[in-house]
Amino acid sequence: MKPLLLTAALLTSTAATAATPTFDARVAAAKAAVATRPGFIYDTAMVPAVHHALVPCVPKGTDPARGGDFVLVADVDRGGHASNIDVRPSSPLARCFARTFAALALRPPPLTAGQPRYPVVVEMLTKP
Repeated sequence: MKPLLLTAALLTSTAATAATPTFDARVAAAKAAVATRPGFIYDTAMVPAVHHALVPCVPKGTDPARGGDFVLVADVDRGGHASNIDVRPSSPLARCFARTFAALALRPPPLTAGQPRYPVVVEMLTKP
């Protein structure tokens, strides 16, 4: 098996969501917000959860790089429950990760006044 570097960048957004933002708009807002102190802190704290959600999706003895890169977008509520999950491109690894991520109990996000959900983005990049 080739050496593999898995890079997971979890980005968060403090921007309030409009009616129904597009996938790309959610990603862009998260990338802009990760530079904020609350966004960076939340991003860092989510890394173990991202790892925990990915591990069961990679069968033992297989090369995770074969799963391909993907981006997951979700909304996290005040109680730490993820919803409105979308993943692109869809692959067996990405769909598995979306299911296991949805089942996690996440830490409460840094919501601002009047913000019911907190958008998060996970970019999974596999490098052989």
